[in-house]
Amino acid sequence: MIDLHCHILPGMDDGSNSMDMSVQMCRIAQQNGIKHIVCTPHITTVGNLDGFVETRNNKIRELQDIINQLNMGITLYPGAEVFLDDDVFFSSDLRRLSINGSRYILTEFAFRNLSIKKIVSYLNAVIDMGLIPIVAHPERYEYFQFDYDVVNVLIRNGVLFQINAPSLASLDGPQEFELAYAMAYTGAASFIATDAHSSHYRMNDLLRMMNYFPPDISQFNMQMMVHDAAKNVLTDKEIPIINRGEIYKRGF
Repeated sequence: MIDLHCHILPGMDDGSNSMDMSVQMCRIAQQNGIKHIVCTPHITTVGNLDGFVETRNNKIRELQDIINQLNMGITLYPGAEVFLDDDVFFSSDLRRLSINGSRYILTEFAFRNLSIKKIVSYLNAVIDMGLIPIVAHPERYEYFQFDYDVVNVLIRNGVLFQINAPSLASLDGPQEFELAYAMAYTGAASFIATDAHSSHYRMNDLLRMMNYFPPDISQFNMQMMVHDAAKNVLTDKEIPIINRGEIYKRGF
């Protein structure tokens, strides 16, 4: 499996706080069948991309060397979780923050009090750079929880979505589960990832969480979300838009 969203690099954000913890997260990934991990540290301002990218790449090399020495069979890839706000209008190119140098970039916003007009304008700014935004954990945003049609509007604009495994396993709140379930069931979400932050809470034990996923999500959708679509991101290929339905609150 491929974990497209993981805060596994030590000391870069609110994720892993040490190299020892990062190695332990790799062990958990290995035990859970995850062979490919995209390192997505938070970046909340795009003013110093050079420093961020240099630090991220150095930490990836250091952790990958340890993984190789331990024969863990895991490959790390560069990425970032890019916070979108008005600063995006002053950024000429965010490709250095994209996933493995591809056209795909993982994005997030403020969790509440953000209008659909702002969301669309931020994402359009990213699209105008020749990038395809993947919205991280849409089920956690209040405005999506209350109005599913906002998600449908973004789907029609070609925006992709990554839901968090803990949300689909009912480890977060009922609103998060309801939206994550609707998106996984209909194929509105293209990816499932762990969004792991440590080895003892918000973990990357994906196989264990999958045991608690609703059983009526199709195997086709599951395979697409945990592997096939993410593989196309890593290799910069188009994501097959097959059976990607819109979502409806209650009775989707």
